[in-house]
Amino acid sequence: MHALIIANGILPHPDFVRALVKFAKLIVCSDGGANHAHALGIKPNVIIGDFDSIIPSTKIFFQDVIQVHLEDQHSTDLEKAIQLCIDRKITSLDIVGAFGDRIDHTAGSLGCFKKFGKQIRIRMLDSVGEVTLIQHEIHLNMKQGEKFSLIPLERCIGVSTKNLKYELDHGTLELGVQEGISNEALSRTVSIRVDDGTLLLYRFHGWKK
Repeated sequence: MHALIIANGILPHPDFVRALVKFAKLIVCSDGGANHAHALGIKPNVIIGDFDSIIPSTKIFFQDVIQVHLEDQHSTDLEKAIQLCIDRKITSLDIVGAFGDRIDHTAGSLGCFKKFGKQIRIRMLDSVGEVTLIQHEIHLNMKQGEKFSLIPLERCIGVSTKNLKYELDHGTLELGVQEGISNEALSRTVSIRVDDGTLLLYRFHGWKK
């Protein structure tokens, strides 16, 4: 079961978002994400959040859509939406609008990989690329010369790579110490392994066409 969450940040191109809808069995808007859905002509199955961002005309327009109003301030609207998907036995999830002008919101969105990444497969997409979680070890098909970044949310140890321009052999990545920004594939097959820590992969859309 695959779902799409439309959050209240900056969305990729409208056609890109509409294309993602085709693969989703469940469409969830986190609060003000419903305003985006309305503008794009996308009808969600559920709208969830504390409803401080959804505008009244959107609520009325989607009056026949399930609207879950949760005042819990210990979780963000995006976290509420992800938890709803987990409760509904969703196994994989695309999220658009997770990033925006405010760095605190962006940081909170990335933190969802640490909070939920072992319970559900998450992919966050913006206009440039996509973020996914590296769980222990992954093997990727890439184009030679493809650039990407490794983003450690915490101290990530035992990081090993194969067929990259800047290789790691049981190395450590940590924000403010050593990051993995703008590495490059030297082969069509790339391997990345991490023994412990929340390590994210950011790939750019253009290379995957």
